[in-house]
Amino acid sequence: MIQAQTLLKVIDNSGAKLVRCIKIKKGKSSAGVGDIVLVSVKALRPRYGRRVRLKMNKSEVHQGVVVQTRKLHRSKSGVGSSFGCNSVALITSQEKPLGTRISATLPGRLRGLKWAKLIAMARKTV
Repeated sequence: MIQAQTLLKVIDNSGAKLVRCIKIKKGKSSAGVGDIVLVSVKALRPRYGRRVRLKMNKSEVHQGVVVQTRKLHRSKSGVGSSFGCNSVALITSQEKPLGTRISATLPGRLRGLKWAKLIAMARKTV
């Protein structure tokens, strides 16, 4: 579960590498997979040459969707799944992804939580 002040890894190619959770939307105390969080950028990915333009700067505030958590989630069939780190994909205020690719495996239950666009950009789903 993700709380305020949690460091999260960014898994899309939006330009950020590490973000910190500021607030969880919907007034909850903790966020799980599929929840929207407000994050601030702490570290950026390195730029290679002048051709790469950054979409963001350090300490900017963005919205993100939690896509991976370390907490074990059990489905109704009894199968559990967890990931190695807490990860987020950055989105705009209109809930569209900022990046164009996702470089990690995503859980399939995101499709039922209105995030089918993220599933389509991912390499693999579990």
